[in-house]
Amino acid sequence: MRYLNIFETFEKNDTLYVFDFDDTLVNTPEFEEFAIEYLTEDISIKEIIDKSTASIGVKKSDLKWQDGRIYIDDVSQNISVKGNWTRKGSRVYLMSPDIFGTTDLSLPTKTLDLVKFYKSVKNKCILTARSEIIRDKIEKVIEELGIDYPNYGLHMYPYKNYNRAGVWKGNKIVELVQKTEFKKVIFYDDNIKYLKSATKVIKEKLPSLNYKYVKV
Repeated sequence: MRYLNIFETFEKNDTLYVFDFDDTLVNTPEFEEFAIEYLTEDISIKEIIDKSTASIGVKKSDLKWQDGRIYIDDVSQNISVKGNWTRKGSRVYLMSPDIFGTTDLSLPTKTLDLVKFYKSVKNKCILTARSEIIRDKIEKVIEELGIDYPNYGLHMYPYKNYNRAGVWKGNKIVELVQKTEFKKVIFYDDNIKYLKSATKVIKEKLPSLNYKYVKV
C-alpha cells in the first residue's frame, strides 16, 4: 500500500473520505503530559496513576520519565505486565489507560491543518477509537472547534464487544461502503497500527474497492 500525499483526492462526488479524530483532525492532550505533571506537582490525574501503579504492585516513587514517556526499570523482569503497561527490554512503560480517553482532561482544544482539507471534501465521516459512552462530549467539541459534522456520521468505538480498535475501524469502513455503495475510499489516521489492521480487513472483505490510506 503506497502512501498518498496528505491532500490528494479522487473525484469528490464518488469518494468517501474517512477521518480519524485525535491527532488527525485535532491536537489531543497526551496522558503522559498530565501524568508527568502529577508526578512532579499533583493534579486531578492522581487516581489514574494510583490505580495503574497498584495494578502491578509498584509505587509512584518507582516511576521515571524520559522523552515524554513514563517507565519503571525492571532489569530482572519481575513485574507481571498487564493493564495499561507494556514491556520493552528492561523497562516497563506506562501507557494511556482507556479511562483517560473518557475524561475531560483528554478533550482537544484546537484543530490541526488537515481540518481545512476535511472541510473541502463533500462526502466524509469521522471514525474514532474514542468510546461511544462520551459521544455527547465529542459532539460538543466538534461543534466548539468549528468542525463540520460529517454527512456520513461520527462513528465511535463500542466499549463492549471489541478488543482491537484497528479491526473495528476496518469493519466499520466495510459496513459504510456496503451501505452507501461508494466505489472509492481514502482513510486518514495518525496510527499506523490501526491503518494496517483496518486495511487488512478491508482488503479481505472488499478486494475490488478502490481504497487508499494516508498516514497523517
